[in-house]
Amino acid sequence: MKKLFIILFILSSMPCFAYTVTDMRGKQINIPDNLKRVATIDDGFIEGVMTHLGVIDKVSAIGSWSMKRDYKYTYETTDGKTYTAKGVNTMKYLHPWLNNIPCFNSPQGDILNYETLAKADPQLVILRVGDCTISGGSYFRGGDPAQLEKAINMIESLDIPLVVLFSPTYYGKADLSSMKEELRVLGDVFKQRDKALKLYDYLNETEIMVRNRTKDIKEKPTVLYFGLNSAARKQGGSGMVSGINTPESYIIENIVNAKNAYTGKGNNIILSGEQVYAIDPDVILLPTQNGYHPANELLKAPYYQNLSQLKAVQNKRVYALPWTPMNCSRRVEYPLDILIIAKAAYPELFKDIKVHQFALDFYKKVYNVDDKTAKALRSEQLLDWTVENDF
Repeated sequence: MKKLFIILFILSSMPCFAYTVTDMRGKQINIPDNLKRVATIDDGFIEGVMTHLGVIDKVSAIGSWSMKRDYKYTYETTDGKTYTAKGVNTMKYLHPWLNNIPCFNSPQGDILNYETLAKADPQLVILRVGDCTISGGSYFRGGDPAQLEKAINMIESLDIPLVVLFSPTYYGKADLSSMKEELRVLGDVFKQRDKALKLYDYLNETEIMVRNRTKDIKEKPTVLYFGLNSAARKQGGSGMVSGINTPESYIIENIVNAKNAYTGKGNNIILSGEQVYAIDPDVILLPTQNGYHPANELLKAPYYQNLSQLKAVQNKRVYALPWTPMNCSRRVEYPLDILIIAKAAYPELFKDIKVHQFALDFYKKVYNVDDKTAKALRSEQLLDWTVENDF
């Protein structure tokens, strides 16, 4: 009788695995029954999908400080005025309690603390490779495959089930189609595959719509994806650009059907002022890069007056993309980027679509929020300029 009791006690102490999920490594992962504690290693994509699926409350530890920080960015203009922009990760705004749960990463975002992860006692870890936290073998971001292998080995050595996702940035091809598989995996983890795949279909609608509107265009504007990174200026450059083999260029050329003004390869390529003038793009896009960069910074900051004669600056065809802290790979909000790029390239073709209204409808659909919260999210992504300009 005593032996039977001991056996029953041991069995009751063991985790109960209710089902298996095949992750993007092709590996079958046992998912614990009654899943309540999930640790994430990403920069908001997993949390965004979990919000849509209604299971965000299961997040018990995070591996990215992007969902804890309050960001502030300041710049001055030639008339002596100072402008400050503030924003947070959309997940932090929607779920401020994320700030109170363990973060098993360094504030610099480059060292995972496996002891902190183990103490958080998650039932499952979900890792997205290609985000800033774990770039892994990322083709575009110069990631280190050894870093990825070490992270996977360390987590699995803790006997915690690990589900691995590969973001679009991880792959050598630039398109965004792999996000469908990411959503399939997350849907399977939370037993909501159909809902997760319907989310992909909704996100993909914007891409399809833009493709259909622009597919027959022959006269294509040149568009420069121009990161106003202060690190570039410190090295004697003006900004950083994205080459023709990057996801950024894929959106410009293959979805929007415009031309990437920079025809070289690589990402975060520093260009001098002279090189930018040699390109002289029709349209300039300002992404999140070491801070938020509004159009006004390029137009009026004293350190960019050397670019004041650029065609795009003269014609005021300079547009800021949504504030997306730690934006190494596309997150759930990527359709907003696509629409802004399309409208910037072809304003007449997309004059019937207002980005500021599209954003509200998008947040409501994806995150199931009311109008007040949707407007707040729009502000947190620093898109109020679309309201002010009726863009």
